[in-house]
Amino acid sequence: MFNQDHPLKEVLGAVLFTSLLAQTLPATAAEAGDPDAGSANRLAAEGEPARDASAREDTPNWQKSTLTGDWNGARQRLADSGVQVELLYTADYLRNNSGGLKHGGAWMGHADLILQLDGEKLLGWQGGSAYLQLISNSGGRVNLNYVGSLMGVDNIEAPVNRSGIFQAWLQQSFLDDKASLRAGLYPIDSEFYVTASSGVFLHPSFGMSAEAGDFGTLAGPSIYPTSTWAARLRVDPDPAWYAMLAVTRGVSSDRAATAGPNISWQQGSGSMLIGEVGLSPAELGLKLGDTASASKEGDGFKPISKLALGAWRFTPQFPELVAVDTAGDPKNATHWGAYVLGEQTLYRVPDSSRNLTGFVRYGFTDGKTNNIDYSVSAGIAWQGVFAGREDDVFGIAATRAHVGPQGRQLLASDLGAPLSASAETVVEVTYQAQLARGVIVQPLIQRILNPGLSLADATVAGARLQVAF
Repeated sequence: MFNQDHPLKEVLGAVLFTSLLAQTLPATAAEAGDPDAGSANRLAAEGEPARDASAREDTPNWQKSTLTGDWNGARQRLADSGVQVELLYTADYLRNNSGGLKHGGAWMGHADLILQLDGEKLLGWQGGSAYLQLISNSGGRVNLNYVGSLMGVDNIEAPVNRSGIFQAWLQQSFLDDKASLRAGLYPIDSEFYVTASSGVFLHPSFGMSAEAGDFGTLAGPSIYPTSTWAARLRVDPDPAWYAMLAVTRGVSSDRAATAGPNISWQQGSGSMLIGEVGLSPAELGLKLGDTASASKEGDGFKPISKLALGAWRFTPQFPELVAVDTAGDPKNATHWGAYVLGEQTLYRVPDSSRNLTGFVRYGFTDGKTNNIDYSVSAGIAWQGVFAGREDDVFGIAATRAHVGPQGRQLLASDLGAPLSASAETVVEVTYQAQLARGVIVQPLIQRILNPGLSLADATVAGARLQVAF
């Protein structure tokens, strides 16, 4: 699909051409009046089903949001009977043009088939629903072969290519849909530690943050591309706040590279408990930023407003990375972490969906059982930078992951040489352009400082194509 030997000028030329082309093509969904058609999260592989899937008016407008439309009414008939079908494809080409391991690039592909089932329509199951997601990966390994970053460079890169089940769960809602219980193959990064405004970026740490996604000495969390069994309870007693709690089987570190579902309970390693409590400052009446025009009745615009605290821990205790006791045996410690995050719409162009949203996130760990002891990230997403292109999104963000003393000692030992830094920092700039209904092209550039804590600064450039069929 792509020649991996393209020189830098050809890559940057292609990115510039893509961006200019996006400015000249009609914004089909925007002209149709669909303010959410350009959302990155709508096309994301881990898309969340609608809160009330049984309501006809909440079903997607396929004519506006997909390339193939309503299939002559077949999609709507399926939705009326309780079945929603999504088929998504993402293709990325990224090239490392300086620093890192070596110069070069590769393309990566990711396909999703998603089925959302309404239990009441299908079986008369009041408050019941189900979700099935099949994924298929293809292509190369840009970070593994060319960059060498601790945090990665692309959120669809997986250790190996595979096709199979990623999510498969049942859910029961109760208390007038103010609470729900979910159980099955469940990745925690579909709901926990999530900020909607960071979803436009390709770097993995703007999804599940680096310190929480880092595997410990024995196990890590159920996140892309490896999921496992879990049960999650969520309560939404009021629009102003929510609470979630999940228990999931730990994904053993020797299973992480297989990128497959950790279906066998015996092949796990301990259990992970994670909880999060969040609130909406806007729902509490706090005015943050210039969004006064967003409060008009019936204009359909709702500003993003979220503040959340979370914490997680694994059981049993894990060996520390390098520390030993007086007998020379590894010391054990609890593998745990906590985080705080916030995002807020800061400005809205009057009488439009054009808006500026910012986010900030900070998380830390015990620093003894995994490499990264804390990370911080922040950025902005500006939807509709240009008048007439209200679905396009410009984003700029930075993330920094710090490695603790034991982690640095272990990395230096594996490298066989001293490290040159204690933290890795990434800045990403991107522009997501809606070319036509269901088609998005997104050029980007990343600057990675101290990749792997030992390599020269890297510059990664490329583009993403997303298609919703």
